[in-house]
Amino acid sequence: MPLRALPRRHLLLAAGGACLGLARPAQACEFFSSHMRIWHPWTRATRVDADTAKLCMRFDEVQRTDRLIGVETPVAGGVRLAGPGAPTAGEGLPLLIREGQDLTLTEDGLHLELLDLQQPLQIGRSYALRLIFESAEPVNAMLNVDYVGLR
Repeated sequence: MPLRALPRRHLLLAAGGACLGLARPAQACEFFSSHMRIWHPWTRATRVDADTAKLCMRFDEVQRTDRLIGVETPVAGGVRLAGPGAPTAGEGLPLLIREGQDLTLTEDGLHLELLDLQQPLQIGRSYALRLIFESAEPVNAMLNVDYVGLR
């Protein structure tokens, strides 16, 4: 059947199907705000008596400068910046995320520290994680526990 002979609704469905192939599918460990992508929030498994854990992730595809001003998770009572470049007082946030730059939070570098752990973090588990930004809408993500920690 020639293309022009197709009913209009079939043309719209065909066009819509073709556009779906252009969109990049989201991966299991990536989350998006209107300004950036948050890639793979993770921590290590903790011992039963641990009261802190390092939270690592990467912010990329940053289209507009923003600040991470809060982190909420049922597994911790609070969060602070830690590592090289963290405020000397070790107090909370904000974390500046600059337009056009990637920011990777790592165990050995700048990272977030989960405080007052409510339970041991077990390898293979995922926990709710809410990232609160100054400008962008909050992002509901998942915190993955990837490896056994030494703590």
